[in-house]
Amino acid sequence: MRRLFVKDIRSLVIKIGTSVLTTNGRFDRRVVKNLVGEIVQFLKRKVPVSIVSSGAIGAGMMILGLKTRPQKMESLQAAAAAGQRYLMQCYEEAFAEHGFSTAQVLLTWDDLSRHQRFLNAKRTLKQIQKWGLVPIINENDTVATEEIRFGDNDRLSGLLSILLQADVLVILSDTNGLYAAEGPVKRRIQIVERTEESLFSHVRESKSSFTVGGMRSKLQAIRMCVSSGIPVFLADGRDESVLTRIFRAEDIGTLFVPHLKRSHARRNWISHFLNHVHSGQKG
Repeated sequence: MRRLFVKDIRSLVIKIGTSVLTTNGRFDRRVVKNLVGEIVQFLKRKVPVSIVSSGAIGAGMMILGLKTRPQKMESLQAAAAAGQRYLMQCYEEAFAEHGFSTAQVLLTWDDLSRHQRFLNAKRTLKQIQKWGLVPIINENDTVATEEIRFGDNDRLSGLLSILLQADVLVILSDTNGLYAAEGPVKRRIQIVERTEESLFSHVRESKSSFTVGGMRSKLQAIRMCVSSGIPVFLADGRDESVLTRIFRAEDIGTLFVPHLKRSHARRNWISHFLNHVHSGQKG
């Protein structure tokens, strides 16, 4: 079944979590370099890739010598301001080694909650890719308030996948997929064909002081995508050649199968996107 969803890819969104980009609480540039080395293989085949990258606050905490994630909004925003430049520098240097360059895109919920604004965001991202640049997308933590925040980049990656009509969303985290507990043993779920509410019973949160999203937020983003006809792969971003293995249809992580055919979902993507925005804004 996996092969059905990894062939003829024309647009790809990859979400990279803070837990992937940090080692023992410190930002790890080697991880960025390894993932970029895989991503450029898609770019060389003219497949547009949009990267939703967490890590700005984590990078800022490292630069500022903070041991735990700040609690106050102004402190979070200050850490993000310090870390975002470093995050982009890491991506730019990694892509430059392969002859590519990046473009920073910072979004707030308000940017995608209004019809004209999200159409403008789509046109801007498409133009960035037309110029051969790789958009590195993050929530604009330095200006977002509680009322206009996505809350985590999982939700942002789901909304952007719908906005860009992506063929696949890949969520890279610190877990090799979704696991079901069978007594004392955890079993990896290879393929999920229906993301019903009962799926949340498998959730075991493992957020750290450096991360904000957990498995629950990932499943919410995944449900958003599969109900829009977009397949999602959830895998461990630290696994060697993780992206290459996913698109070779190897048994890695968990594949979440879309509920609708792509063509049907794409005819209705605008209304579906707006429905998720307005229903989820206070979540």
